[in-house]
Amino acid sequence: MRILFIGVGEACDENYPNTSILLMAPNDNGHDKTLLLDCGFSAVHAFWKYVSDPELLDLVWISHFHGDHFMGLPLLFLRMWEMGRNKPLVIVGQRGLKDVVERAMELAYPGFMNRFRFELTFYEVEPGEEKSICGFRWNFAETEHSRCNLSVAIETPHGKVFYSGDGKPTNESATLASGATLMIHEAFHVMPKVPGHGTVSGVISIAKDFEIENIALVHVQRDVRRWKQLQIRKMLDKSGINAWLPQPGDTLEFD
Repeated sequence: MRILFIGVGEACDENYPNTSILLMAPNDNGHDKTLLLDCGFSAVHAFWKYVSDPELLDLVWISHFHGDHFMGLPLLFLRMWEMGRNKPLVIVGQRGLKDVVERAMELAYPGFMNRFRFELTFYEVEPGEEKSICGFRWNFAETEHSRCNLSVAIETPHGKVFYSGDGKPTNESATLASGATLMIHEAFHVMPKVPGHGTVSGVISIAKDFEIENIALVHVQRDVRRWKQLQIRKMLDKSGINAWLPQPGDTLEFD
């Protein structure tokens, strides 16, 4: 199982592309699958720096309908069409996903969906339910955010990956992360309680409470990353957990 951090930034970060993660793993049927976790404004150009094959991607997960998490989809689709993609693409997210994505595509590039040579298949999911999609087991829990956001746990034969999307952890999302091989969590600030967002200290606490061995912090507020990066790294080093503040292009691998 391989994880590539395409982007790690928040919405307004001029130096880091929006948080977007590529997950590559075999499914329960032994077939290699490639999943993209969120696709915001600035993530798409970064995506094509690392991906040259328009057929590589099997599935996109959208955590919520804020622009830095889903508004890159029209450009992603356009580039795939331009490069001659024929392979179907699966899109997974919360209720209303299909309508939101189709309206965004029509606004960005009117009429282009009718020209696609590849099929888009949508799965709309609810917090608390379990789904089998593309040979992986999926579970979902809502976080506390200014717009409904679903965290997701994806179980592969090589381990369980938890991705928070945005939002302050809830009991449900923290429980969902329990025992994850890797927890990827937004940490907008360091210590203070921030409405609608996670913190570095809060994520470390969850990892300790729920026996999570590896954590990666993303979506750090741009000025916090700039001025408090040393403090964050010291907190991670003292945590006793395998913890990262990844940069775009960083990879993690788990057998």
